Amino acid sequence: MLIRYRLCWVIVIYLIFSLFVSSPAYSQSSKVLFLAQRAAESAGDTEFKQGNKEADAILQWMTPEEIETLDTKLAEALTLYYDGKFGQALPIFNEIASKVETMDVMWWIGTSAMKSGQIRTAVEKFKKMLVLDPQLHRVRLELAAAYFELGRHEEAKRELETVKAAHPPEEVKKNIDRLLAAIEESTRKIFWNVRFSQGIQWDTNISAGPDKRDLAVSGGTLTLDEESKKLSDTASITNFGANVLYDIGDKQGLMWNTALEFYNSAYFHHGKFNYLMTDINTGPWWVGRQDIIKVPVGYTVQEYGSERLSNIFHVNPNYEHFFSQYFSLRGAFTYSKEGFVEDANNALDNTTRRYEIGPNFYFFNRQHIVSLTAGYENIDARERRFTYESPFYGISYFTRFATNTEVFLRYQWAEKDYKGKPLLYDDDRIDRRHTFTAVLSQGFYKYFFASFAFNYIDNYSNTELYTFDKKTYTVSLGCYF
Repeated sequence: MLIRYRLCWVIVIYLIFSLFVSSPAYSQSSKVLFLAQRAAESAGDTEFKQGNKEADAILQWMTPEEIETLDTKLAEALTLYYDGKFGQALPIFNEIASKVETMDVMWWIGTSAMKSGQIRTAVEKFKKMLVLDPQLHRVRLELAAAYFELGRHEEAKRELETVKAAHPPEEVKKNIDRLLAAIEESTRKIFWNVRFSQGIQWDTNISAGPDKRDLAVSGGTLTLDEESKKLSDTASITNFGANVLYDIGDKQGLMWNTALEFYNSAYFHHGKFNYLMTDINTGPWWVGRQDIIKVPVGYTVQEYGSERLSNIFHVNPNYEHFFSQYFSLRGAFTYSKEGFVEDANNALDNTTRRYEIGPNFYFFNRQHIVSLTAGYENIDARERRFTYESPFYGISYFTRFATNTEVFLRYQWAEKDYKGKPLLYDDDRIDRRHTFTAVLSQGFYKYFFASFAFNYIDNYSNTELYTFDKKTYTVSLGCYF
């Protein structure tokens, strides 16, 4: 009966390993499954004492040669198992089970299936073990984790409550409570967040004016007035955002998102350049294992100075496909229609179409994210001198440190090819723009943060009036919930 003795010793060895060696994470590094594994390990009841009567009877009728063959296969399977090669170990365990299926073999099949993504097989084996011995708390906890992976949350909660009612050790009880809380979080239907910040901004060029006041134009010289040249000022910057996401169906399915954004810059000395923007958008999301689709539809109101500037209707569908945990590809399209309030600005009324695509790279558990973007923008205004086509390219980098510090860097190049001649010039206008953004943010006291943002624009145009550079420095304090 070598296989029986070996099974007993292997169980003892396995319990020692489970206490001192971390097991590989389940699929998608699920926090819930990790908690289940911790709870199961601390239950410590895998020395199966019941449920082997049928297997014992079969073993008694086996020849020594047959048992020796099973011993060899078992050693091979367990070597793969403890090396973390669960997918390779599983068919060997299944082959052994076809001859004789002890409780130990059922356990190895169930855990191998769980860790290689064959969750339904794991459920089948764990349920069979519990029929034979309902007191196997560790098996019941593994079954709860398998149910969770399948989205069967009520069944997972039932198994966890059964173990909890048996008065397990305090460590097991704590892990069960954490797992129940995680399941509760995962079954929420409504998710919301609010973010507010107030800051001070130093702007080196609030009017986006050229460096020079006297400019050469067709037929002579243009002298800019005081508020049209390069002008600096300090502003109060207010940001507010709120988001509500409703989960319509099961997880990784249809959702509905609604968001509100508010931004206001109020200059201390030149109120003519104050700017206010309010946007509300709503629309469906679809979230799958590897895909995210969003189709927000929104309405934006803009004010400039103390007057209403324009109203914008926009649709912004975008799609991201995750090829792996390290790489995704995202595509986005924007359609907007802007109407200006004042008759004097009717020439600026426009329809915008914007296309962009780019890969995202995720490193070190998403602590470092690098994104590349290539795109094309077409603004079709009422007058050709405000109509342009613009290819653009960009790269951004985001990182988050354990100190709750975040860094964001972004660079973009764009070229705007206008379809008409601007006033006072004989040539069609062409602009080439470099934009660089850097943001450093530090969180503290759980819900609060402080940030510093730097933005630089270098706009070169073949028409001197539109050549300018602009720098802003913003310090903000805020909170989020």
